[in-house]
Amino acid sequence: MAEKNRRKKSSSSNRKSQYKSTTIRSEINSSENISRRQKTRKRNQARHDRRQRIMVVGILVIVLILACIIGFATRKNGSEVLVNGTSVGAVDTRKVTQDDIVASVTAMIAEQVGTNVQIMDEIEVNGIHISSKTEVLSTESMLALLRDTVAYNIEAYAIAVDGEVVATLQNEAEAKEVLSYLNELYTPEGAENVSISYVEDVQIVSQYINADDVMDVETAKNKVAIGESSTKVHTISSGETLSSIASAYGMSLNELLELNPSISSTSKIYVGEEVTVESSEPIITVKATVTITETETAEKEVEYQYDSTKSSSYKKIVQQGTAGVTEVTKEQVYINGVFDSESTVSTTVVTQPVTEIVTIGTN
Repeated sequence: MAEKNRRKKSSSSNRKSQYKSTTIRSEINSSENISRRQKTRKRNQARHDRRQRIMVVGILVIVLILACIIGFATRKNGSEVLVNGTSVGAVDTRKVTQDDIVASVTAMIAEQVGTNVQIMDEIEVNGIHISSKTEVLSTESMLALLRDTVAYNIEAYAIAVDGEVVATLQNEAEAKEVLSYLNELYTPEGAENVSISYVEDVQIVSQYINADDVMDVETAKNKVAIGESSTKVHTISSGETLSSIASAYGMSLNELLELNPSISSTSKIYVGEEVTVESSEPIITVKATVTITETETAEKEVEYQYDSTKSSSYKKIVQQGTAGVTEVTKEQVYINGVFDSESTVSTTVVTQPVTEIVTIGTN
């Protein structure tokens, strides 16, 4: 019985030992299988990642090549010139700018017209792609085209009266010539030491204007000398006639009648009646101040002394008398050639008068 129990225990122990051994081997085999699967997955993932990288690099290379091709085909290798938004042509260079073209065209026109100019049109330069089919101009041809087509103003010199331009001349010398003519016109004949000024604020100013607005010298002289015509009402005074009224305003009788269609040359006119007349108002009021020096003589005084010891026929000059001399400096003002006023500036005594003494007998 004991032997039998021993055999049972031994058999049971052997089975347990075999089971443990089998379990350990199974676990070892399972670990190895997991490790192999992990390595296989890693190798597969690495191959997948490598293929992905190769694909991405390939796509990038293709995109880069296409970009280069497109960029080369569409690159801005020229310049389009526009005037007021309208294209006038293209040049096969990108080395020109808007400032360059404006400066060059301005200089070319200035040389052509002989004075400074100001471009009035808006010139733009945009980069464009020039292909074999694009018509292009040389830079020199483009500048010549712009010179002959763009609008510009020239620098001129204006005579401004109280800020308002009344005449525009080509240059400053011509503007000064017009004012000199006006000054001489209203300077009293034969006057010396004359100072010219203007009642208004008269200036010569530089400005850019259209060449068609520049006056010639003679036209400008006539305008500033004659003035601007305007109509006004004249009230008839005693003794006036239609002819005398017309003459007073520098008009002919026919011109006066044309302004007054309700009257004729045979019409009677009355004091207080009104007629329309035309007169020229001066644009510039010339004030000529003439400085003159006059010599004034102060008559000598005579003093009589009486001598009773002398006969009544006796008369003797005891002291010779002389007249006094005084220099008076005056300023005479003429407005547009017409005498206006006179004032004394200074008085200088040159010679004091000497009293003459005469002795007369009374016996």
